[in-house]
Amino acid sequence: MQLKQYPAPHIRMSQTTRGVMADAIAALSFLYAMAFYYHGPRPLVLGLFSVSVCLLCDILCSVISKKRYNLRDFSAVVTGMILPLMMPASVEYHIVAVAGIFAIVVAKAPFGGVGHNVFNPAAAGFSFAAICFGDALFTYPSADLKLPLWKAAEFTLATSPAFILRLGGTPGYDVMSMLLGKYPGPMGATNILVLIACLIYLVSRGTVRWSMPVSFFATVAVLAFAFPRSAAGGLASVGFELATGLLLFGGIFLLGDPVTTPKRELSKVAFGITSGVMVMLFRHFGNMEEGITFALLLMNAAVWGFDMVGERIARWMRRKKLGTLEGEKIPKKA
Repeated sequence: MQLKQYPAPHIRMSQTTRGVMADAIAALSFLYAMAFYYHGPRPLVLGLFSVSVCLLCDILCSVISKKRYNLRDFSAVVTGMILPLMMPASVEYHIVAVAGIFAIVVAKAPFGGVGHNVFNPAAAGFSFAAICFGDALFTYPSADLKLPLWKAAEFTLATSPAFILRLGGTPGYDVMSMLLGKYPGPMGATNILVLIACLIYLVSRGTVRWSMPVSFFATVAVLAFAFPRSAAGGLASVGFELATGLLLFGGIFLLGDPVTTPKRELSKVAFGITSGVMVMLFRHFGNMEEGITFALLLMNAAVWGFDMVGERIARWMRRKKLGTLEGEKIPKKA
């Protein structure tokens, strides 16, 4: 009999990496459909271009590291789809390419590829692009403006409600406009109803555990109510914080990444709460309009601590259940 050695974990589940990535691709496709409805074919071309860049980088990294490329690995496709959705529909192609190259070559491949990366590649790629091309990433076309395939940056004239909140103002958009995405912002993060539908789909499929996004959004809501940035204050501030910028999108597609988040349920809840606190600190004191990706990268680096504490608590609970805590012995059967 020939034995093969494989790395941990060794517990098998019915859910596969391919299935998780397929669910994410399906959910992201709805956001591209809405971006196509508002801005024409340019968002679709940006998405295809981004996916191509990420796939090419992923294949080249496998060749350089002398590893066989897994054709069933859709992680580069998911990263490539996420990146443009966090940007304005008028973003230039070279910015998308820079973000994709950094995401795969720097944030993913050096750590061993899919399943081993410490940092979320899409969050890392967007953060790098935001540092290099901040002005281009935080000015947006009008919500219903059809854009040409080339030289669309000429139409980036509007600022988003997230920028108004950063200045301490109150966005002048009604609830229905916010729900339907009829305001300037990242092309995949403005339609709140579609994002909520994506969250429900991913949770129902088991791709995203409900505990982490719920604890994350609840923490943001409590802090927004207690420390409002909007002059409206109270519940209005909660609604604006949750509906603007990349918060809802990031809480679904970045925070829910199973690779860069804790494994145990209690650790997931603690991770979601701490991430919410970190994001609000970036929103209150950060220099950029949107700091959720930077906050999540810091939280990715601390996942090992959440896993360690969660494992110790689980071990303590098992010992207590078996009656072995503090020197007690398990009663023997007669």
